[in-house]
Amino acid sequence: MKKHQRRFVYISIAALAFFLVLSLVTQNWGFFLWSLLPVFMVLITTFSTMIDKKNNEK
Repeated sequence: MKKHQRRFVYISIAALAFFLVLSLVTQNWGFFLWSLLPVFMVLITTFSTMIDKKNNEK
């Protein structure tokens, strides 16, 4: 995994943790639930580009 891909994964985990804490503090789970889709879209994009590059090298 390249450096920028690893950075995207760390940022995504930090964003999920932030919205989880925010949801726990406010008791409004909408913050966490609405953050799931964008974070998973970033992760899917990051991992799919990594897989595509591996398949193209063969």
